[in-house]
Amino acid sequence: MPAKTIAKRRALRWALLCTLLLRAAIGGAAHAQVLDDIQARGTLRVATSLDYRPFSYRMAGRRVGIDIELARALASTLGVRVEWVAFTWAELETLLTQGAFDIAMSGVSITPERMQIGFFSNPYFETGKALLTRCDTTRELRSLADVDRPDVKIIVNPGGSNQRFVAANIHSAHVQVHTDNLSIFDALATGAADVMITDAIEAQIEAAADDRLCAPVLTSFLEPILKAWFIPRDDEWQRTVNEALATLERSGALAAAVNQYVPAEPNSYAPAGSHQ
Repeated sequence: MPAKTIAKRRALRWALLCTLLLRAAIGGAAHAQVLDDIQARGTLRVATSLDYRPFSYRMAGRRVGIDIELARALASTLGVRVEWVAFTWAELETLLTQGAFDIAMSGVSITPERMQIGFFSNPYFETGKALLTRCDTTRELRSLADVDRPDVKIIVNPGGSNQRFVAANIHSAHVQVHTDNLSIFDALATGAADVMITDAIEAQIEAAADDRLCAPVLTSFLEPILKAWFIPRDDEWQRTVNEALATLERSGALAAAVNQYVPAEPNSYAPAGSHQ
C-alpha cells in the first residue's frame, strides 16, 4: 500500500478516535457500581449478537469468534463465569439503558450516538465501511458514487452502523432493509440486491466463504471504523475493562484471538494498537 495512503488512513483513524474521546469527556462521569454487582453475582453478563463473523457467531452449535474468546478471558480475569445475553442490533442501546448486560462484546462499532448513552473500552480492532457485491456486478460497483444510483439495490441490516452509514450517504439508490442478519448474505448472493455496505472485515470474510460474493475494494475505506466493548456509564468499570484489555494485548491473547478468526491476507485488519 502506498505510504501516502497508509498515512492518510492513520490520520483519519486517530482523528476519529480523538473526536470520540472528546465526546466521552464532555458526557461526564458516571458511577453505576457494575463491578460490585458482577462480583456479588459471580457472573459477567456479556451481550453478543452471534451473527457477525469474525467477532461472534455460531459454528456447529458452538459460540465462536474473536469476542467470544476475549469474553471468556475477561471473565477469567475477574474470577467469574460468563452469562451470555442475546441481542439484536436494533435493540442494543435499549438493552444497555435497561441494565440488561455488563458489557457488549460483538464487534460493536464506536459511534457518537452510542457514546451518548454508554461508555466504550479503548478500541481493540480497526476496520472500515466497504462494499460487498455479487461477483457479477463487481466491475460496475467499486465506489460510493457507483452504488448511489436509482438502478442499484442496496441491502442493509437494521439498527446498526451499516444502516446509519447508508442513511447518511445514500440518496438515490433503492435501499432494502433485511431483518435477518444471518441470511442477509445469501439474499445478496441470490439477487435480492446488488450490493451491501458493511465493515471491510466482514466483507472480506463473507466473500472468502461464498464464491458468489466479492469485496472489490478492501484497501480504501468508505469510512474508518473502530471496534470496542460497549458498557454502562461507570468510571470504575471502564478502568477495569481497559486494564484487562491492555493485559490481553500484552500477553498476546488479543492477537491470538484475532489471528484465529481473521484470514491471513496482506491487507487484513489488525488490532487497533498494533500499528507503529
